[in-house]
Amino acid sequence: MTDQILEITKFLISFIHIIAASTWFAGSLISLNINHLVKINEGFSLISKQFIDWTNLIITSLVMTGVILILNNLAQINDNSMFYICVLLGKLFLFIWIMLIIYISRFKTIYLNKTTIYHKIFKLVLQSKLIFPMTIIIFLLSELLNLIRI
Repeated sequence: MTDQILEITKFLISFIHIIAASTWFAGSLISLNINHLVKINEGFSLISKQFIDWTNLIITSLVMTGVILILNNLAQINDNSMFYICVLLGKLFLFIWIMLIIYISRFKTIYLNKTTIYHKIFKLVLQSKLIFPMTIIIFLLSELLNLIRI
């Protein structure tokens, strides 16, 4: 009975994580082209505002379910543990980079005001255009982690 409850819990956590990740993927795909779409139709402006409102919930669910899945998977990895941990750290680094882009873009006026060389580099690595490609890389790294774990 306890094993069934654990399996159902793992399934629900994975399901929530997949739904949140898919929503994030679709939202980042739409936000990549949102400036062009808003010019065509004002309805896309409403979609963009709604997605921004949902971003905190999506990020929270990704972090919470992701931590649970990481801890569960770390207990189950086989002989490839060092490679698994390196890929996992790469995935976490990209996720933190995306969160930094989101945080900085919400407060652009505070962080991106100055014109020093450091701020120009800062602007270059924190472009919102990078979110979608990094999301794809995170998805691919997730698949690689699943292959390594098996």
